[in-house]
Amino acid sequence: MRFHSINIRDIVSESVMNGGIIVDVRDKERFYKKHIPMAVNVPLEEISRGHINLPKNRTLILYCDTGGASAIAAKLLVEKGYRVINTVGGLAEYKGSLSAGGKR
Repeated sequence: MRFHSINIRDIVSESVMNGGIIVDVRDKERFYKKHIPMAVNVPLEEISRGHINLPKNRTLILYCDTGGASAIAAKLLVEKGYRVINTVGGLAEYKGSLSAGGKR
């Protein structure tokens, strides 16, 4: 199984079209400071340890700060049987609105 990548600017529309879950793979502190609305936080470190509580019947659309960590997370999740779309550019390229706060 493989994953494909999209531009970060398309993350929200891709999520709506696919009924996907937007997943921020950055650490909890970065997520808490700012994140894409509707995103859930599952840090790469937790994914690496296998601590993943996400449904396998939904497409996961991953992002991070620049795109590197989300690509690593995408590979790990695909190996565990998840359907994954990675985003290129990360928050550095995202032009939409951001939220702060949320569950830690």
